[in-house]
Amino acid sequence: MFEILLKQIEKKECEVMIASHNEFSVQYVVERMRQQAISPSEGGIYFGQLLGMCDQVTYLLGAGGYNSYKYVPYGPIEAVLPYLSRRAYENKGMLKGSQKEIELLKGELKRRRWGIFSMN
Repeated sequence: MFEILLKQIEKKECEVMIASHNEFSVQYVVERMRQQAISPSEGGIYFGQLLGMCDQVTYLLGAGGYNSYKYVPYGPIEAVLPYLSRRAYENKGMLKGSQKEIELLKGELKRRRWGIFSMN
């Protein structure tokens, strides 16, 4: 399906949101964009993840100039909680990446803390 959309994106006939917490899926799309010379910021491909999930993916996309977004579900608790539970269940493998995210966050905090006092 993505290959079909990719042809339409190249012709500027459509835009697409890649709403995935799967790092491999995101890497695949980024690689296909590179192969097709699709601009990260102007190519009509956007990335989205649920706030609090795979933040390291969103951060790296943003740092690379890609259009990346976080979304926050809202509404009555009885409507939102089942949705969030499904996302957590579907992404339970994501917890394995939490140690990676912790290390990335520690590095970013260290960079920001000491960057403030940098003489550069």
